Amino acid sequence: MTPRRVAAGAFNLALALALGAAARLAHVLWYRLFETSVGVDLAGSAALGAVFGLGHVLVASGDRVLGRAAETADSRVWRPRRVAAAVAVGFLLHASIAPAFTRFGLEPGGVNAVLAAGGVAVGLWSLAVRRAAR
Repeated sequence: MTPRRVAAGAFNLALALALGAAARLAHVLWYRLFETSVGVDLAGSAALGAVFGLGHVLVASGDRVLGRAAETADSRVWRPRRVAAAVAVGFLLHASIAPAFTRFGLEPGGVNAVLAAGGVAVGLWSLAVRRAAR
């Protein structure tokens, strides 16, 4: 194992963890701006779905996200079904634990932890998508 591969692996893991942190941060910022209600929870679920979808594209694209969109292995990362799956996971994950929709009664810290874990899971899946595309 070369130092370059170790650094690339650490960077990849950091990307997956960053998606989890982004999900948590989006949730915290959303509820600091708005009061809790059914409409706000639904819109929050949509916003978190967008964070998961964008995160999937960024993680699955890796270091080539800002590169030219030539016909390379990295250009095959953008698959509408995969992005839609990531959006659906974010939306459903938040909707399944939002107080307006369920009786789980999780505190905001618990919701943040679930969203962060879900974000890391989607990030690891996105890394697998990137690896399969290469």
